[in-house]
Amino acid sequence: MRVATFILALLSMAGISVACTPSRDNPDAAVPEITLAEPEVVMAAVPPPPFTYWASDGSTIRNHPRVDGVWIAAKEGEHERYYFGDECSASRYQRFVGHRMDALPRKPDGAEWRQACTTCAVTSDLGRARMNIVYDEDTRIIERIACG
Repeated sequence: MRVATFILALLSMAGISVACTPSRDNPDAAVPEITLAEPEVVMAAVPPPPFTYWASDGSTIRNHPRVDGVWIAAKEGEHERYYFGDECSASRYQRFVGHRMDALPRKPDGAEWRQACTTCAVTSDLGRARMNIVYDEDTRIIERIACG
């Protein structure tokens, strides 16, 4: 019996529940609820986006002028950040931002992921169901996870 399985069995017998997290060995384990960042923003979008974790503090979020379901966060001195919704379930993976690429679980069957370094060339096509995972080429630390 693996040590982790043995420890979980002991905890279970003691009446202690443990939330399962996906791992490379068990990508189907339950994904625990996480608290996403809620930056201080000016909400000028109607309807507002479902999440604001992707916007920086002090930015103004507005609707894209021509495309429904796309939001833009603008802040003076920064590049605009676009948000394409959460069709790819990027909100579930935000806890991996700041961690190395090898911390990611295996890609679920049927999911579309694109992994690219911050200086890598990528196509500019928009795939709302595709999750983009952007990492630092040298450290392999994830900097951004977003649909698009």
